[in-house]
Formats: sequence, C-alpha cells, structure tokens
Amino acid sequence: MSGLATMDSKACGKMGVITITYYLWTTFMAVTVGIILVVSIHPGAAAQKDNYSVGKVVLSSADALLDLIRATRDVTAENRAM
Repeated sequence: MSGLATMDSKACGKMGVITITYYLWTTFMAVTVGIILVVSIHPGAAAQKDNYSVGKVVLSSADALLDLIRATRDVTAENRAM
C-alpha cells in the first residue's frame, strides 16, 4: 500500500490499465478453453440416453413435498427430545 502511495498518478494509471488488461485476457482465455473442452468432450451426453428409463420411478410434486416435510419432521424430532 505504501508503494502505491508513493507512485505518481501516471504510473499508477498505467499499472491499473495493465492489471485490467491482464484480468480480461486471462478471463477470455479461460472461457475459450472451457468452451473448447465442452464442445469436444460433451459432458453429460451419456446420462441423457433413454436406456435408463426401464426402472424409472415418477414422483409427483406432492410426493416430493411430503417427503421434504417428513424429513424435516424427523430431524427436528431428534432435537426436541434433547
């Protein structure tokens, strides 16, 4: 911090521009590498196959809500007993 305080405004501005440029460049490179990897690897493609629909159980939203209520009740019942 003391080094920044002793710098003149022109050098401080130049360092700020270099820092922002570095940040934007590394972000651009990370996004580019990520897009290339996703396009080439296709993550999750195997999970989308219909081969897994044989033993598929369909839950309604009411069943999911009741399961959540039961789980919450069971957890809080242990705490009430203490």
